Amino acid sequence: MLKLARFLKKYKWPAVLAPLFMLLEVVMDLLQPRFMAAIVNDGIIAGNLGAITGTAPKMLIAALVGLLAGVGCTVFATIASLSFGADLRQELFRKIQSLSLRSLDRLGSGSIVTRLTGDITQIQNLVLLLLRVFARDTFIIVGSLIMAFMISPRLSVILLAMIPLLAAFLFVTTRITVPLFALMQQRLDQVNTVMQENLSGIRVVKAFVRSDYEEQRFSETNSNLLHASLKAAKIVALNSPLMSIILNISIVAALWYGGMLSEKGSLSVGSLAAFLTYITQLLFSTLGLGNQLMAISRAKASADRINEVLELPADEQRGTLESGKQPQPITGGRVRFDQVSFSYEGELDTAVLHHIDFTAEPGETIGIVGVNGAGKSTLVSLIPAFYTPTKGIISIDSRPVNELTPQELQGQIGMVLQQAHLFSGTIRENISFGNPQASQQDIEEAAKAAEAHAFIMKLADGYDTLLGQRGVNLSGGQKQRLSIARTLLLKPKIVILDDCTSAVDPQTDLLIRNALQAIMKSSTCFIIGQRITSVQEADRIIVLEEGRMTAIGTHAELLHTSKLYQQMALSQQGA
Repeated sequence: MLKLARFLKKYKWPAVLAPLFMLLEVVMDLLQPRFMAAIVNDGIIAGNLGAITGTAPKMLIAALVGLLAGVGCTVFATIASLSFGADLRQELFRKIQSLSLRSLDRLGSGSIVTRLTGDITQIQNLVLLLLRVFARDTFIIVGSLIMAFMISPRLSVILLAMIPLLAAFLFVTTRITVPLFALMQQRLDQVNTVMQENLSGIRVVKAFVRSDYEEQRFSETNSNLLHASLKAAKIVALNSPLMSIILNISIVAALWYGGMLSEKGSLSVGSLAAFLTYITQLLFSTLGLGNQLMAISRAKASADRINEVLELPADEQRGTLESGKQPQPITGGRVRFDQVSFSYEGELDTAVLHHIDFTAEPGETIGIVGVNGAGKSTLVSLIPAFYTPTKGIISIDSRPVNELTPQELQGQIGMVLQQAHLFSGTIRENISFGNPQASQQDIEEAAKAAEAHAFIMKLADGYDTLLGQRGVNLSGGQKQRLSIARTLLLKPKIVILDDCTSAVDPQTDLLIRNALQAIMKSSTCFIIGQRITSVQEADRIIVLEEGRMTAIGTHAELLHTSKLYQQMALSQQGA
């Protein structure tokens, strides 16, 4: 958790002022028993009314000062904790953006969401707890111990015997609960993952009438979370009763021994009352401190999970721009695959691509075909450095992709995926996502080229139409056309179209391809197509079979040289 303390540096003054105000409040609270002792000894027992009336205003002033100090502590502690949480959340989100897809795949979306929300909230609440409640209990324990020794060193021996026992108990329970809270967060990750999968695939669930199965799957993960939570809760539940027993024994011992001292005349009644007040404050603050250590244990588990992400290496596929050096954007768009093999696990034994070797010249259109699972999407995902080749080199304009910085790649590679992804916001914002400064004219030209302008103008608000999450208020074909328009607006040097017209009719597909040919004449274009008609006009077509490039050539050449290409062409012609 100390590694995360750096996020408090910007708010060091609120973080320092909060406990200082709390210290002032505790000092005022610790003065009250002394005032009460004076009233009992010098006022009630001595029959001196003036001592009572003279001490009462002091008690009132101390109470008011303590109240104001408590308000100040709350204000500064809240500023520090909320600001700390906001900065940590921002930094964690920024880190996630810099991670490679391999790292993101390993973490999982459910776990990432939990870390960004629940785990950071745990740490944020811990900061507030430390600056307020933890600081108060610590100051009261130290202050009460000092005040008790000042009243009666002999009676304070009871405290010296009790504190080590409490410390040992807290140490043991903390060591037990930290792993349990870590397990709870892991089980919460699983619950979030199942829930996200169900929501994103709810249409599939309903289409296959698998709601019962999904409920059972969620029930299992939810039960796992419940069992982990109960196991931790049992330890936490034992904490307060066992500590209360120790505390009550200490109070009884103090009453017994203090009564003997008072009876012998070595301790006044008022001082005994004040001592009992201090020991009660001390013991209950110790009990509170024990409960807070449970919260610290849970926050430690969350801190470990946050640090795990923050300490992950940034996307190793991307270079970094040296200070003062200007980015060198892609100028030609020549793409070279030099004996490239790739495995998601990083081992050649499990490679999904084998010895891919070809060169795409600037302005050339490369079609990629193959049966499902042949590795088509994986191949094009290597071009923008989503993943690092396990073996071989991919270069753009003779520069290895992993040496190109994000600034050099920005706006130079346009990619349209088969599964169109839109963001909540207006249609205009979605099309101009890669170029927020684009003019309305440029946006409309891109939409027209993608055959999207017509349906956009039929909507009530046109380009200002608000889209729901992932564009749920549009059809699949409409979402694909907006994704194509978003890429066309960039006019990138390299264009990757991953079966992006699968949800449109053949006539619209033809219109889009004609528009692409006119606009992308100077761009190197990669087209993945399930339809032969989508790639037959390409300059060259790559045939992939089980991750291997078995043929490359024009449409006419492949009809004579590639058996798989022949079969695909004949089957689609027959359909």
